[in-house]
Amino acid sequence: FIRRWPIVHPSMAKCEPMERKFGRLVSLDPRDRMFQVRRSRSTRVRRYWNDSAVWYDQGETSSCVGHAWAHWAVNAPVVQRIDPFGVYTLARFLDEWDGEDYDGTSVRAGAKVMLALGYIAEYRWATTLQLAINALLEQGPVVVGTTWYEGMFEPDRRGFIHPTGDAVGGHAYLWTGVDTKAEKIRVKNSWGQQWGQDGRAWLSFADAKRLIAEDGEVCLALEQLAI
Repeated sequence: FIRRWPIVHPSMAKCEPMERKFGRLVSLDPRDRMFQVRRSRSTRVRRYWNDSAVWYDQGETSSCVGHAWAHWAVNAPVVQRIDPFGVYTLARFLDEWDGEDYDGTSVRAGAKVMLALGYIAEYRWATTLQLAINALLEQGPVVVGTTWYEGMFEPDRRGFIHPTGDAVGGHAYLWTGVDTKAEKIRVKNSWGQQWGQDGRAWLSFADAKRLIAEDGEVCLALEQLAI
């Protein structure tokens, strides 16, 4: 299922608006606290990781976890290209639920696939906003799984998405940068470069903290080169 080059999914060629699917399933485990991101201090106030190498679009599928991890791999400090639909398919065999008669999978299952394929050496969890900020400042992008709200479909005029309105599903996406002075996090989504501001949006610290508190998860992986 895994290829080392990007593929074109049929939905990526469509120009008409599509119903957006989600696909992140909640799989929180109290043992995650044993594998927290290492606490660190940073003298930086902002950092934006290069996230413009490749833009994937999950289209009308529920493969957001596969796409979030594929974006992580191609935008992490070392660019490694991987098929997001392949990651999603394999994750469904490794996740916490029996069978495959359901849509979506867990961020943890995606991490297990990346570990098994040799793309990462280990993965850890940021259980607080501050730990996530420290990871973004010093270590790299993080894969995030949260509830998705109606107010997050389209950024406002400043480019921010907001967890307002009804909850409409669970979604996995990437945080690729942070500005501690402006108190904002840069988001890279998996709905193509036409979404938001060139495929990106911003999330305020206050909204990010809320999403983490609502059974959100932030996963930091330590990269290694796949052989």
